[in-house]
Amino acid sequence: MNFDYTLEPGKFVESIEAFSDYKLKRKVELLRLYEEVQKNNDFRLFEDMVFNAKYIMGLLRVVKSSANIPEIHNIEQIKKDFSDNMEKIVGQLKTITRNSTVEMKEHFEDTYLKLSQEGFLNLSELLSDLEQVKKYLNEKKRI
Repeated sequence: MNFDYTLEPGKFVESIEAFSDYKLKRKVELLRLYEEVQKNNDFRLFEDMVFNAKYIMGLLRVVKSSANIPEIHNIEQIKKDFSDNMEKIVGQLKTITRNSTVEMKEHFEDTYLKLSQEGFLNLSELLSDLEQVKKYLNEKKRI
């Protein structure tokens, strides 16, 4: 069964937070992204983006723990995969926000897409929230 994307954005975000028992760090941006997805009927893109976010977070966990796991021999390939998927998610964020206000586009560019340590940390928090969305959607599809 597919997820019903008619759920009001505020309720959608609240449902994710309640389901995951996880304090969302970028709740406002998640709400805005969901509003844009609803407005533009970009549900498939949204599902691809949350899948990518979950995948990236998994890769990030592997990269962080690779020094402690001697069985990981292909760390360079994992890093390349991480980099490729980060580029992909940046493109997905830009596509989802393409029809949004100038202010929203600038906010996403300045907060999440700048090549800086702060930008990477912000993007990591957003990806973590999007990973929770993926887990939520997976659970809802099982029902």
